[in-house]
Amino acid sequence: MSRSIEADRRPPLTVEFSPEELVTLRNICDTFVPAVAGGEPHSAFYGRKASDIGVDTQIVEIVREQFGTRQTVELHQLLRTVESPGMNLLLGGRAVRFSGLAPDARAQYLGGWRDSRIGRKRSGFQALKRLACSLFYALPTAHGVNPNWVDIGYRASFPVPPAIGPDDRLLESIVPDRDLDLAADVCVIGSGAGGSVAAFEIQRAGFSVVVLEGGSYTTAGSVSPSEYQMTRRAFGRAGTLTTDDLSFQLLAGRGAGGGTFVNWMACLRPPGQILREWETKYGISGLHSPEFAADIEAIWQALEVNDRESQRNPNNDALWRGSLALGYREGVDFHVLHRNAVGCRQRCDFCGFGCAYACKRSTILNLLPGAQRAGARFLFETRADTLELGGNGIRAVLARHESGAGVAHSIRVKCRVAVLAGGAIETPVLLLRSGVRAGPIGRGLRLHPTTAVAGEMAEEVRAWAGPPQSVAVTRFQDWEGTGHGFWMEAAPAHPGLFALATPWPDGRSHKQWMLDRYVHSTATIVLLRERSRGRVSLDAHGEARVHYALNRADQEEVRRGIQETGRVLAAAGAKSLVTIHSLPVDIRAAGDRLTDGEMQRFLDQVHERSLAPNRCMQFSAHLMGSCPMGDDARVSAVQPSGELWSVPNLFVADASVFPTAPGVNPMITIMAMARRTSRSVIDRLRGGAG
Repeated sequence: MSRSIEADRRPPLTVEFSPEELVTLRNICDTFVPAVAGGEPHSAFYGRKASDIGVDTQIVEIVREQFGTRQTVELHQLLRTVESPGMNLLLGGRAVRFSGLAPDARAQYLGGWRDSRIGRKRSGFQALKRLACSLFYALPTAHGVNPNWVDIGYRASFPVPPAIGPDDRLLESIVPDRDLDLAADVCVIGSGAGGSVAAFEIQRAGFSVVVLEGGSYTTAGSVSPSEYQMTRRAFGRAGTLTTDDLSFQLLAGRGAGGGTFVNWMACLRPPGQILREWETKYGISGLHSPEFAADIEAIWQALEVNDRESQRNPNNDALWRGSLALGYREGVDFHVLHRNAVGCRQRCDFCGFGCAYACKRSTILNLLPGAQRAGARFLFETRADTLELGGNGIRAVLARHESGAGVAHSIRVKCRVAVLAGGAIETPVLLLRSGVRAGPIGRGLRLHPTTAVAGEMAEEVRAWAGPPQSVAVTRFQDWEGTGHGFWMEAAPAHPGLFALATPWPDGRSHKQWMLDRYVHSTATIVLLRERSRGRVSLDAHGEARVHYALNRADQEEVRRGIQETGRVLAAAGAKSLVTIHSLPVDIRAAGDRLTDGEMQRFLDQVHERSLAPNRCMQFSAHLMGSCPMGDDARVSAVQPSGELWSVPNLFVADASVFPTAPGVNPMITIMAMARRTSRSVIDRLRGGAG
């Protein structure tokens, strides 16, 4: 195959950092994390600045490896802007250069960007603050240990040495040494929750499958006890994926198993009222049928879901204790979560980065090996670039395999049917890049918007340790009968993620927060079943742009969620409550516990805080809905069968087909819907179409 895939794409620009930009970047990092005076035994911690451990140089490496052309150009523009007297005069009223300011003035400068009325200034602040602060606490030295861990009380090791995993589940892959032409009945793009199911079901039905996965394949034996290393390996854009304005940090799994490899294992069946809504309002028939119930049960069994591994670590137990103290009903208002884990025995603190013990039943241990045993072939580190379309729909998938040595080979997979399962960002991007623009492709993005409240306890919480997610408070999921609301869960918070979310009043205060509160704080998240919808589009270089903003009703729900979460944590004994607004609500008890008056101050201040973009840190690990399914081609991208309205023999089997947010952790719903769509693919293949 002589034609290069690069002919179909605008070549990326090469933008190197100038010496002046590198100095500016170092100065900014050292302002976010400065060297300050501090007493023993933490004088070295206080005296250590970001550049002392190479935070600035690591940011350069991340940008070169992970950022697209547009994001790279914008970062260069930001670095030049802060050094431009003219731009600073225009944006801030003072003709200054950042590097010419004294250290205190630099901190005030960055604080002005954090609090600015100009959205792009707030975005610029967040771009650099998150990178600098998270890397300072996550980046290991050459010896594998971050020098700040001992001070903040964090340990990064496997409590029990992992055993070698079962080799009968290891995946073999095609490793190209030249451009390749392959052929199969079906090309499945993506090996996460939906792609794993599709590959397994279609190959098991007797049709040949080739699976293309843009990320790498990580076995249990190659999982590292390193937040930094595993975030780079197993998350989209090395964990730096965001909405276009940076108002949402997006955590999307990447690599074999996708989200099933890195998620926190909360397994919830799709709620009956959601299935009724999808069936009656969007015409997705059969969701209340015995057949779809069997789909859900088959997934439940394949993942070996149970509640025997749902022990309550202190992070989860705070939700449990607080709910009991408030008189909530166990099993009605709050629940033990079922999880796809077997034999964990609470040995590991790194579930969110893969499972070194092969106890997490991600699809790398069941459906993907099952597909391979039936004959499926895999290519990892192989990104689907465009779809080759013709009169009868899909002809081939054009992809590119990139080795670790930087060598690229073109791959063409001729197929009768293609199944897109790259997730709610990559699936619409691939369609748009291939010229498929009919219908609302890229529209209807849902995120289950998520923020957090930290409750500081008298005892150590160590929010990163133990089972990551074993309790959910669901009392407010249907707020006032609207069908929308919020729920609460615990999140495992390793130091990089915790530091990224922690508000930054100034460098000393951020350090003080990590030193004094990290080990004692819960990481309690509030998730919203939203009304808002976002959009995925393409930039000029064929890369994703993600647009999303909360409407007023959803902003009010988020405020209520923060308030009610504060009540639960206070009832559990929290002696302080802190939100993750840029200007945080931080209420500390005068005594051992928060009083009614102190609690009222918390509620009042939360009510007053803005939720405009980058005024409050928000996340999403549930990316859904950008190619919505329905029975009306005018408002849906995908038919109820899973086939695109506009392209025959092209199916979608991931969370992008959700017409609305389901309001529960979505893994089981994704996989059950993918199983349903797989039957449509098999029926099409057996009918001889294509």
